[in-house]
Amino acid sequence: MRRNCLVVMLVVALLVSLTVTAFTAEQVTLRFAWWGSQSRHDKTLKVIELFEKEYPNIKIKPEYTGWDGYFDKMAAQAAGGNLPDLMQHDYKFIKQYVDNNLIIPLDQYVAAGKIDFRDIPASVMTSGYLNGKLYGINLGNNTYAIIYDPEMFAQAGIAEPKPGWTWDDYMAACRQIKNKLGIYADTNIANSGRYAGFEHYLRQHGSKFFDDSGKSLGYTDDKLFVNFYKMDLALTKEKVFSTAEIRIENHTVENDLMVTKKTAMATYWSNQIIAISKAADRPLKMALYPTIKGQVKEGQYLKPSMFLSITKHSKHPEEAAQFISFFINSVEAGKVLGTDRGVPVANKVRDALKANLSVAETEMFNFVELAAKYSSAIDPPYPASFQEVFDLLTDIHYKMLYEVLTPEAAAKEFRTKANAILARELLTEAVSSCRLVPY
Repeated sequence: MRRNCLVVMLVVALLVSLTVTAFTAEQVTLRFAWWGSQSRHDKTLKVIELFEKEYPNIKIKPEYTGWDGYFDKMAAQAAGGNLPDLMQHDYKFIKQYVDNNLIIPLDQYVAAGKIDFRDIPASVMTSGYLNGKLYGINLGNNTYAIIYDPEMFAQAGIAEPKPGWTWDDYMAACRQIKNKLGIYADTNIANSGRYAGFEHYLRQHGSKFFDDSGKSLGYTDDKLFVNFYKMDLALTKEKVFSTAEIRIENHTVENDLMVTKKTAMATYWSNQIIAISKAADRPLKMALYPTIKGQVKEGQYLKPSMFLSITKHSKHPEEAAQFISFFINSVEAGKVLGTDRGVPVANKVRDALKANLSVAETEMFNFVELAAKYSSAIDPPYPASFQEVFDLLTDIHYKMLYEVLTPEAAAKEFRTKANAILARELLTEAVSSCRLVPY
């Protein structure tokens, strides 16, 4: 009898001990900042609820906004020593935060299993490494695409673009669209602010937009600039491309000329086909950028749509790492988030989504998989003063369109002024004055 009582007492004591431990587990609050549309906000808030149910001792305080002003806000918080625990990051900015010791390496949390990479291809995460350490967890893959209307191509008697089509093929298709349909062929593959066309062209020739040091442009041969923009100017003069006046207008994805069938092609990030297809209310497809015969390498590349990073101001980095792991690996969370942040990185999440994709989402999934086969490694993140360089290119591009500068004079002016800007390393100004197209 005494032995039975002793056993009962031990069991009760153990239960009480476990109960006390459960109730006294440290309650942690993590601040999480991100940018996006209202749809992204709503989806992310639902995922936070799912996480808090699974980890009741961790609360997530959301801090969200649109793209405009997001990095202004982060810069102000960095200056005040008050960055959130977790922040959504962009490939163009992450180097600046690493260089200024504002985000922490995540390697130890991966090694300890706090961030689970077992279901994620190693190649997907390479873009988050800087100086040999992991600073950003890729949330999805993206790539630039030529979005086109297959019905318009058929009406113009043009075969749909296939991998390996050349710049000559592209120009011929553009002219035929203009001649057969009487509309613009494309509005923005070389448009001001849409630097991807020129960057792609540079990469095909073995060069890059910026040198790895970030202190100069990544090319020295002005013929690359001249040849690319001569193509743009020729098609603009023939009214195959839209006029300078039309390009000056700030077209969003939703009111792009393609939506109203005034052009057959438009250049955007691959995940943006969902928004433009919805606005156009018709099926659209995507094509890879044109190639060059004998090119040095593929100009196409996969870009991380965005990262999650842990800042140096976080007092709970382990719990922040747990949230990141949940965010990228949870199938339930993945179903809520969908493709809003690009094609998910975890295999099981992608597989779970494929069964219920819309037509546009299916096109995006398939296109990113196709692009991966025809891509070369992404170049290093842009230097701090990149936006000032892009603004300069926009100004010089319009001077060419209005025939104030010849391509040759423009090439020299751009190279000289851009290199001077890059040599100044304007970190603070670059972080606080960003005006890029959101993803």
